[in-house]
Amino acid sequence: MKQWVVRKEVSKNLPEQILFYRGIKTTEEAEKFLNPDYEEELHDPFKILNMDKAVSRILQAIKKNEAIIIFGDYDADGVCSSVIFHDFFKKIGFENFYVHIPDRNLDGYGLTFEAIDKFIKRKAGLIITLDCGITDFAEVERANSAGLDVVIIDHHLANAKLPDAAAVVDAKQKDDPYPFKSLCGAGVAFKTVQAMIFNGDFNIVPGWEKWLLDLVAIATVADMVPLVGENRALVYYGLQVLRKTRRAGLLSFLRRLDINLSGVNEDDIGFMIAPRINIASRMEHANTSFALLTTESSEESDWIGGHLEVMNNDRKRIVENILRKANKRIEKSGEMPKVIVEGDMGWHPGVLGIAANRMVEKYGIPVFLWGEANAKKIRGSCRSDGTVNLVELMKVLPKGVLTEYGGHAMAGGFGVKEEKIAEFKDEIVKAYEKVPKQKIENGILNIDKELKIGDVDWKTWALIEKLQPFGMENPKPVFLFSGLEIFNVKKFGNGGIHLGLDFKKSDNKIVSAIGFFIANDKKFDLRAGQKIDLVASLEKSTFRNYPELRLRIIDLKVK
Repeated sequence: MKQWVVRKEVSKNLPEQILFYRGIKTTEEAEKFLNPDYEEELHDPFKILNMDKAVSRILQAIKKNEAIIIFGDYDADGVCSSVIFHDFFKKIGFENFYVHIPDRNLDGYGLTFEAIDKFIKRKAGLIITLDCGITDFAEVERANSAGLDVVIIDHHLANAKLPDAAAVVDAKQKDDPYPFKSLCGAGVAFKTVQAMIFNGDFNIVPGWEKWLLDLVAIATVADMVPLVGENRALVYYGLQVLRKTRRAGLLSFLRRLDINLSGVNEDDIGFMIAPRINIASRMEHANTSFALLTTESSEESDWIGGHLEVMNNDRKRIVENILRKANKRIEKSGEMPKVIVEGDMGWHPGVLGIAANRMVEKYGIPVFLWGEANAKKIRGSCRSDGTVNLVELMKVLPKGVLTEYGGHAMAGGFGVKEEKIAEFKDEIVKAYEKVPKQKIENGILNIDKELKIGDVDWKTWALIEKLQPFGMENPKPVFLFSGLEIFNVKKFGNGGIHLGLDFKKSDNKIVSAIGFFIANDKKFDLRAGQKIDLVASLEKSTFRNYPELRLRIIDLKVK
């Protein structure tokens, strides 16, 4: 059980109290945080190393009408990056381009020789990789040998050695002077479009590129990069664009999900929009999500939205089955490992990242899951609890265990040779022991302030929403509510997996609290009349266009 620590009060002003513990202690810093300035927060794109080379090569291809391949990753970040370039090329009237998004299950991550050969046959002159490419050495060499240039636009961790591309644009590469290192792939794609508009001679209304910020906001939230600095500004203004979006697919999608367009927020992206954009590549192919974001047909939008919803329901069922089997194995082993490594040839690789996330939340240790169903090879996903850098861990595995790997410190993907599966778990455990560990406060739950249930009102919410958008490094504020009496308990969702609690205020108005995927945990086996201490965050729900202020359960103790 985590230790609850209520932070010392430094201000009666709620936003000031919260900001203080996020390192924002002066009036000037607070003003800058609460009201991000678009022009000040967005840095010059040409400060990114090699941006000038990338822009020059792309503009040359446009001028010569070379066939350009947009090679985007299959997740929400990669799809949104591809749409950003698609929209830019369409805007300037350039039609000689082809968008290629690989099959997550059949092709795997990044460039492949098969794809390169396909592009050579199409007589392409330039490949632009988006949200991938930084580790594709041999594939770039193959392209170069055929006279096909590659521009890499990525944001993943870069090795000391880089592919021999025409230009590599990635702020994480060595000696890159760009002042902000945490852009997602779509963020880097957007900066590249900014730079092309600045250097190119296009008949575009100044500021047109801001219409692309809805895509940047979706990708930034989906990729779970820090929502501070430039990212905060991109999402802050991206949400404003999203609320005015002209995209037929998004408009249809938001209606289907009962999301109020004028009030769409980062939670709607993180819990509703991004997972459904991601689901296409997990279950079938990311081309479906790309079509959703680029179609101008309301009929096509409605069909795609319905199809994605069917896939999402299938995904939920598959993930629950994987979790049930994995959890049963761990419980049967009788002891908790330092790192969880589980797999099954029948597990669907496309959904293993979701399952791994759930297992990290439950067990608080790194998780590696693998499977082969619907794929040519054994592929897997891994998630960290913050103690280890997953890329560094996979680097120290013996040569020949993995066929491929990549990702971030906290999340990654990999392929395993079939003949190495028997020893894979032991090798991961050995590698875990070798890599440096980072301390995390797993046992501490920091609470921003103690509130009364009567404080849950729109006046309090007006103060909290000033701190939005919330996300990595700017989490939702956490509050303690002591001595609450439960008025009603309900379970909902697929098989009653989610928990709902109701509390009465002094004026008899009901305040609801919800917790997802916790209803079957014995800790949350509650009944009406019990008194509890509750740790929760506040959130505004606009489900079915009905505004409701509610609590999101983080932890509780029965009195």
